[in-house]
Amino acid sequence: MNRFPLILTLLPVLLASCTLHLPRQQPGEAVPRKENWRHAPSWARASLRQEWWKGFGDSRLNSHLTTALSRNPDLGILGRRLERAQTQTSQARAAGWPSLRIDSGLLIGRERSQTTGFSPADLDPWTNSTSFSWELDLFGRIRAGTQAARQAEQAALWDLHGGRLLIASQVTEAHFRILRLNEERSLVASSVSANQEILTLLQARKKAGLLSKTAILRQEAEHERLARALLDLDRLRGLSLLQLETLCGGSSLSLPTLHLSTIASPPLPTRTSSAVLAQRPDLLAAEARVRAAFKLEESRRLQLLPSLSLGANSRASGSSLLAGFRQWIATAGPQLEIPIYEPSRAAEVKVRRAATNEAAALYRKQAITAFREVEASYLNLGNRHLQLKGAQREIQSLEKARQNTLATFENGLVSQIELLESERRSLEGKRQELAIRHALLRDHLALVRALGGGSNEEGFRK
Repeated sequence: MNRFPLILTLLPVLLASCTLHLPRQQPGEAVPRKENWRHAPSWARASLRQEWWKGFGDSRLNSHLTTALSRNPDLGILGRRLERAQTQTSQARAAGWPSLRIDSGLLIGRERSQTTGFSPADLDPWTNSTSFSWELDLFGRIRAGTQAARQAEQAALWDLHGGRLLIASQVTEAHFRILRLNEERSLVASSVSANQEILTLLQARKKAGLLSKTAILRQEAEHERLARALLDLDRLRGLSLLQLETLCGGSSLSLPTLHLSTIASPPLPTRTSSAVLAQRPDLLAAEARVRAAFKLEESRRLQLLPSLSLGANSRASGSSLLAGFRQWIATAGPQLEIPIYEPSRAAEVKVRRAATNEAAALYRKQAITAFREVEASYLNLGNRHLQLKGAQREIQSLEKARQNTLATFENGLVSQIELLESERRSLEGKRQELAIRHALLRDHLALVRALGGGSNEEGFRK
């Protein structure tokens, strides 16, 4: 019988099955790297520090962050996840240790065999057994599983650092929002006082018969509008304080009284793309997950190879727990397991390989997203600085126009409508300039998050 056609038919199947036994290189996703960002200004050369928020020079903010980083519930959850990952690493490492087991029990039964003349005989009910086993990690399967667990622990660690960076930026942003609302409220309150003076002047003119009731009503309506704006600012400030207290773990906090103008502007940080890859916590976590998935794939692949374990077993039985043993059996020696056909193990290798490729693709996507966030933050910061200069020039012009209009109004040369419009424009200009300064600080925080915070010192990545 000619078996050659049958061999040709089975050969591709055998070769395909053997490919799962072969090791492969860890997948590496190519990400764009560049030493300079297009939108980063040339004067941005200062590096980020570990406690970057101290550059704002606000002791109250430093106190809030100390409380938040120790009591925030989200960080508590991330800390518990890290502890779980650490115990899973210990569990994976324990798979390579020898195991010893002792059993004792009461097993009541009867035996019928040729040695008893096929007559029923009672068995010795008390049995004791001891077993010892130790798998020798010939090909590194256990070692690969331990490394996978260790990389997953590293990912949990970077998740915790990423959470700290996010919470710190959220606390800082909520604090700055309160300071902005304080300053905005001060501007509106100043405008309320100015309108009250105008209203007093108009009422005096009305008593002299120089002004109609309509002008008084118009000024009173403007006064009520500004008073309503004060109430809305108080509401927003209360909500921001609630958010800040929540971020600080529910701690009761007093309302800050400073203004946004007291906040110092720290130097603009900069970092190359290589440094971002090496220091941004979410990228480090994603990279660690790629390594963990690859090592887990290796562990499953090595399950297809033979395994060798050393073992010893003993079993004894007697009529009572304290009496001597009537029968005992002891065995010892190596045991070799050779998987010939294990479809479930082969399928698990394919599943793990797909998971590794997915983790690598997610890492590449996250890296590209990180680079886009850095570029966007630099672009926003550069544009905000130009907007702020324009807003400051606008305020100077509006304030001069307001002073001129007020002087001519007191002399009776312009109408009340022109004065109200001048006051409104001046107030809106100041509020717009305040909003730009606040947006500038928010963009700075966004850049800190995009660059990964932390330190530029050697040895940051562990």
